[in-house]
Amino acid sequence: MTTAVLVAAPPPPAILGLLASSPFEVERPPVSDATLEALDRLVTKAFDALDKDRETVRNSLIVAMGLLAPSRTTSTKTAGGPTTLAPWQAKRALTYIDEHLHATIRIAELAQLARVSASHFARAFKATFGRSPQQFIVDRRVERAQEVMLTSDEPLCGIALTCGFADQAHMSRVFHRRVGAPPNRWRRDRQVEPATLHAIEI
Repeated sequence: MTTAVLVAAPPPPAILGLLASSPFEVERPPVSDATLEALDRLVTKAFDALDKDRETVRNSLIVAMGLLAPSRTTSTKTAGGPTTLAPWQAKRALTYIDEHLHATIRIAELAQLARVSASHFARAFKATFGRSPQQFIVDRRVERAQEVMLTSDEPLCGIALTCGFADQAHMSRVFHRRVGAPPNRWRRDRQVEPATLHAIEI
């Protein structure tokens, strides 16, 4: 019986969105050498973990954002732009989302964690991450499904439920729209037979 070896996919845009799409364009005081050293360590740690530990990447970037805006404790309005989430609010929301992907996630619950109204949270979240909370959650479900597909032999029907989809058909529709291929083909295309892998190593 041939055993397939799974090749990791490139990290999805949502993982890098914390810095790439976060419009934290507020005036800040000069950054100290100690802060710069801490930022350098955090960015290096995030880069090293990019292909193997996305949770470390996310947490490192959130902490880095906090260092760049140490005085922010609540949602803040950017210069000429909409209100964004404070780093602690973003971290709470992202942590809750990742820990509850298998279940229904309501905007009111996320807003309560951030200590703001649901409407305020929805606007600030979109201003921070470039997507509505609903879009972000669906993207994270797809990304989690990709992670499970690449690291296990779990059937798609089980992955669908684990990632919060109603069923396999629901996951397949959403996955196809966002990734451009059905999950079974996406998974198969990232499997390399041992003989092929050996030839690549040689």
